[in-house]
Amino acid sequence: MRAMIGFVVTLCVCFTLGPNVARAADVPAFCDTTREVRLYVLGVRKGRSLAASAIAAATDPIDVCTDLDAIDDLRALIAEIVDEVVIPVGASEATQCHVLGQIAGLLAAIGDLQDDCTGLCIADGEFIGEISAQLYCALSIALDGLVPVEFFVRLATDTCGNLFQVSCDNAFESTAVDDLACLPFTEDTFTEIFREVQNNQCADNPDDT
Repeated sequence: MRAMIGFVVTLCVCFTLGPNVARAADVPAFCDTTREVRLYVLGVRKGRSLAASAIAAATDPIDVCTDLDAIDDLRALIAEIVDEVVIPVGASEATQCHVLGQIAGLLAAIGDLQDDCTGLCIADGEFIGEISAQLYCALSIALDGLVPVEFFVRLATDTCGNLFQVSCDNAFESTAVDDLACLPFTEDTFTEIFREVQNNQCADNPDDT
């Protein structure tokens, strides 16, 4: 029987897990019997279930992606807890496989959530940046240019807000510059208004004053 103390995390974080169960290739090599593989896969499922309960407790039940900082904190908490897990020397290999599956499921679930929420923040920024640029271009072309009136002060924002703003800024600029009819209204004497509109339309948390 193999003793497994002190390197649980090193093993489990290297696996790439699917949304429900581990693929055969994800199972640790030493889990080589039918029972050991079954218990590993079952452990993954249990770990994901436990992670779902933790996510529900730590995040907004209506929109789990509202606060990425809370998700970051939860991931750090889970990693800290996992790092303290020690499998007793006397545990069977089937038990070792099961525990490794639980840990892998926990880490994979919170990692998937973080990736999904980050992607949503970026996608929102891209869509709003593109649409805002189209509106700016249409008005600028129709009126032969707009006039600067107010520059929003962007306040410090959370992780999602920062990702949104960067994504929106990039989409706004690329959409406007790629439009040949709009290009003249992005440079020279129109640079100021172009940057003002970009800043304002892509602000995630502007100052109210």
